[in-house]
Amino acid sequence: MHYGLQCFEGMKAYRSLSNDNDDNDLLLFRPDLNMARLQNSMSRLSMPGSDFDSDELIKCIQELVRVDERWVPDGEGYSLYVRPTVVATHPFLGLAAPESLLLYVITSPVGPYYKT
Repeated sequence: MHYGLQCFEGMKAYRSLSNDNDDNDLLLFRPDLNMARLQNSMSRLSMPGSDFDSDELIKCIQELVRVDERWVPDGEGYSLYVRPTVVATHPFLGLAAPESLLLYVITSPVGPYYKT
């Protein structure tokens, strides 16, 4: 149990619409900026590990998107929403900086935000 101490980021993975490739590459939109914001949020919440290797987490997310490739919708405006989340998992109830965390990433297919 915890007091809901958590932070998350949200980004999207798209299918490349470029005709330059035959394999319909999957692209993440500015993952480096998302990781920097996640690190900043963790630091402001006094979460340990806010200096994590963002390049390594991006590689893990790219692999997850590759595994979930069939969930990435085709078409302009469609994407796979990617949400890396960090939650405190300390085994006590009280107000203190967390000692342990859980990092997980969820994905979900999404359509265009605005109707066309």
